[in-house]
Parts: sequence; structure tokens; C-alpha cells
Amino acid sequence: MTIDVIVAGLPRTGTTTIKAVLELLGYNKTMHMMSCLESAELRQAWKEIYVNHLERTWTNEDWRYFFDQRFPEYVAGIDAPYSDFALEIARAYPNAKVCIT
Repeated sequence: MTIDVIVAGLPRTGTTTIKAVLELLGYNKTMHMMSCLESAELRQAWKEIYVNHLERTWTNEDWRYFFDQRFPEYVAGIDAPYSDFALEIARAYPNAKVCIT
């Protein structure tokens, strides 16, 4: 799998609705803050990203490993923490569609 859609924008700007629309359009699954609240594994992984990001910038390969190997079921993302790294994720997935809310 790969990341097909990146929604860069602030949380609380209709992100739950946009997530539902993306999934209706076939972008299953779409990562959202609720995904992190529902999955301890995903929540822990993002926590590691935030902590490690202070020490070093993640490379394109790091992001591709994170999404393609650890969480391959996600093909799109919106809301925090995903949107906090939208630019970096877009660099790792240059063919992804980017939407700014």
C-alpha cells in the first residue's frame, strides 16, 4: 500500500466529515486523531515520532517504513498528528494528492 491522500490542515476544521467522505470515495482506511485514540499501537508509534523528531528529522525512508510496513492499511490521513507532519509525508509520497483545509 501507499499513501494516496494527505489532508494538511488544522484539526477541528471538518476533519471528521472529510475522513468520512474520503472513506466513501474508497480511501479506506483514513488515519485521523480518532484512529490514534482507538489504537494503543498507533498512539505509541506517533508518540515515538514526536519524541524522536526533536532529535532528528525523519527521512523519506523512515516515513515509508512507518506507513508501508507498520500501518499499511492506511492510505490517507487527516487531522493531528498526521497533519503535523503533512509536509514531510508529502515529500515521502510525491504522488499523493494533497488537500489543504
